[in-house]
Amino acid sequence: MQLLDHLPEAVSQPPATLWSVFARNLGAQGASGRSALAWRWALIGECASPITLSAARGSPPNRGELLAEACAPADPDDQVIDARLVLRWLAGDLGALPLRDGRYAHPYATDRAVTDRTVLPHTAAAVYDVHSWAMLAQWRAPSAAGRGNLPPQTVTAWAAGVVQLLDWVCGVSAEGPVTGASLPARRPSPYEVSVDVQHAMVARQHATQTGNPIQAARMEAIMETFAWLVGWNLAPPVDRHGHGLPVECVERDAPCACDERGYCLRAECAACWRVPCVHGFG
Repeated sequence: MQLLDHLPEAVSQPPATLWSVFARNLGAQGASGRSALAWRWALIGECASPITLSAARGSPPNRGELLAEACAPADPDDQVIDARLVLRWLAGDLGALPLRDGRYAHPYATDRAVTDRTVLPHTAAAVYDVHSWAMLAQWRAPSAAGRGNLPPQTVTAWAAGVVQLLDWVCGVSAEGPVTGASLPARRPSPYEVSVDVQHAMVARQHATQTGNPIQAARMEAIMETFAWLVGWNLAPPVDRHGHGLPVECVERDAPCACDERGYCLRAECAACWRVPCVHGFG
């Protein structure tokens, strides 16, 4: 969300349009490959360039560098072509959207990682774990609000957004959390999730303009959850202590040994000596 609120000057697309195309691109092609590399290089700069694979420069390129990279010689395979389209579109040099149809994707499997062209980097078990952390975040949101001076309603809304998206992905709910789109009797594919969450940025902007911070927080959580789900973000939207990303958690990245025991070790665990993890709540 911070990235979308402060886009590099070379990017000519407005945040709502950029998020919509970005989400659908990740839903159809995943967060690996040249296309995702083009997004990361253009928006952040802390990776190799997508066509020439030049070393990371540590800052986003300017518009001239975007277009120069898009025109650089390389073997014209599908990934290179996709990356060129993304770069040109971000620079405002392409009228068409750099998207493919992702409706070929299979539903999310219950016992293995997805193996269609949109490969999710998480097993179903890992997604279910984060889903349980998000439900803990909902339960303890009022007490967590004091960590970082956040209103309780905002913390609760953030946790609700994570739960609602993962409810849909895990098959608990049949409706998408943004549009209410229904897929009866099966779980959504990554592409189908992206088609729903592509509208979240517009909804967030509308909520902000109309003075509805609760709805804005829920949309932000949905967007961050999707970014984690497809592998763009490494950090999940909530941690095992039930703290969402807006809530400061000193032990968020500390190694937790409680999974092996099946209960929270509390003082004996480097991650849980201050706040119990999900295993401490039955």
